[in-house]
Amino acid sequence: MAIYMEYDGGGIKGDSTAESHPDWITLQSCQFGVGRGISTPVGSSHNREASTCSVSEIVVTKMLDAASGPLWQELVKNTSGKDVTIDFTSTSGGADNTYMFVKLTNTLISGMSFSSGGDRPSESVSLNFTKIETKYLEQDQAGTDATGGSAVTYDLALAKAT
Repeated sequence: MAIYMEYDGGGIKGDSTAESHPDWITLQSCQFGVGRGISTPVGSSHNREASTCSVSEIVVTKMLDAASGPLWQELVKNTSGKDVTIDFTSTSGGADNTYMFVKLTNTLISGMSFSSGGDRPSESVSLNFTKIETKYLEQDQAGTDATGGSAVTYDLALAKAT
């Protein structure tokens, strides 16, 4: 299984040589969360009140690679949002098959950190966005790409899911 990220429609190239994702940025991990406060008055559970969702930034980790410098430059110089796609893949069926994707709109890099214990350095990159779309793609028993699943889109500016 592998995770790949395309930043700005391939404007920042990574080191991936995978046939399915050439020049994409290879990720080690991807973290994301959504939550909301729910208030339940004692003795009145049917009167619960829920707040608007709080959507976290996406934090990805990656090894130092060809994309590292351009991503740092994007952080310190760019103020206009870019499109980002993150593909989660499995190698079932002998090829990288995307089983879930995340598409981010109007994305800015809000932070980067660098870490090494003497081995190849790794980086954490925080992505701030105004719209997110996720979709899980069902696969058949052979693990090949399949259609199906439904996309969920959340627009932070409108605080609305579609």
